[in-house]
Amino acid sequence: MNKDEKTPPITVIYGNEPSCMTELLLSSVNLGSSIPKGSSIGIKPNLVVAKPAHKGGTTTPEVVEGIIKHLQAHGHTHITILEGSWIGDSTKRAYKKCGYQQISETYNVPLIDTKDDDVISVKVGGTSYKVCRSVSDVDVLINVPVLKGHCQTLMTGALKNMKGCIPDSEKRRYHSMGLHDPIADINQVIKPDWIVMDALCGDLGFEEGGNPSTMHRMMVSRDPVLLDSYGCTLMGLDAHDVDYIIKAADFGIGELYDKDEADTLLELNSPQNSYDLPTFDRSFEGLIDQRDACSACYGSLVRALLETDDEIYDLVVKANKKMEKPVFAIGQAFEQIEPWPYGEGTLGIGSCTAQGGTHVRGCPPNPEKIKEALRAFIS
Repeated sequence: MNKDEKTPPITVIYGNEPSCMTELLLSSVNLGSSIPKGSSIGIKPNLVVAKPAHKGGTTTPEVVEGIIKHLQAHGHTHITILEGSWIGDSTKRAYKKCGYQQISETYNVPLIDTKDDDVISVKVGGTSYKVCRSVSDVDVLINVPVLKGHCQTLMTGALKNMKGCIPDSEKRRYHSMGLHDPIADINQVIKPDWIVMDALCGDLGFEEGGNPSTMHRMMVSRDPVLLDSYGCTLMGLDAHDVDYIIKAADFGIGELYDKDEADTLLELNSPQNSYDLPTFDRSFEGLIDQRDACSACYGSLVRALLETDDEIYDLVVKANKKMEKPVFAIGQAFEQIEPWPYGEGTLGIGSCTAQGGTHVRGCPPNPEKIKEALRAFIS
């Protein structure tokens, strides 16, 4: 679909009624009428984990429901919802837990678990990637990310949400490649026609959710780079701190947001509520040696460190200072490192660190398992 020059680059709406907001937002850009009749349409939310949206990690179901109602009101009937949760969680469980099973039954919209999908190979430059076939088969793709933080890339939004369109084996490989390059690369292949960004209550510090910030807003755009770089400003970040956004801009996928440029934003109403950026009482600097860790595994470790009691956390910090080396080792690269670079004073996280001896099993281990192991390890 060609971009309509009359459509403002980013249209924003504020409020706390997702269904009504979605209809007003989509009507303002004529989304439904812009899609040719008979098109097959895929809606890609962010259901990274099986947790309800009010926790701050997944797409608000009323937003996707609003998109479906808008599309059906414009005569579109070939609609599917496509998603693949992160490694270690079940997409089918997420569909049920997050309210999407009910949406599917109510509006007769099939749910596709991309973890079960056939894959096709694509090339970007000299690098081959695998993409889930159902994503490439739709005529129109609507990306519905959550604006939220990320423990490895600082933020996740439109560009990174395309990672749910690849098989789990590729998700692991992306982490071994450093995340930023493959995320920018795959967005040259998977190109959503519209992005409806859920910034209602995303956790601005952590992709799994748990500490939502009630921002009370949604945005629509056709430019993922513009939308993500604008999202950075809402999170107190500079887009240049998020490498994949800059790489995507360099590839010509979109334009970086410039607050001084006229007509970049169209606000349909005025914000009524302020929001607070997250603050963290605990620093993990120097505690973790992370080498190509998958988000699910790294996220479990971060969650465990945030939730463990003060006494255990203080012991971890003291051990780190005394040993002058990381307390935790995590990541796929440790499978290939011989000999093990640390002694018994470092706790391996996940099955990739098994050769180190003292480690927490799992791919990924859950936060409770890590906290239990940490208490035994540090005491």
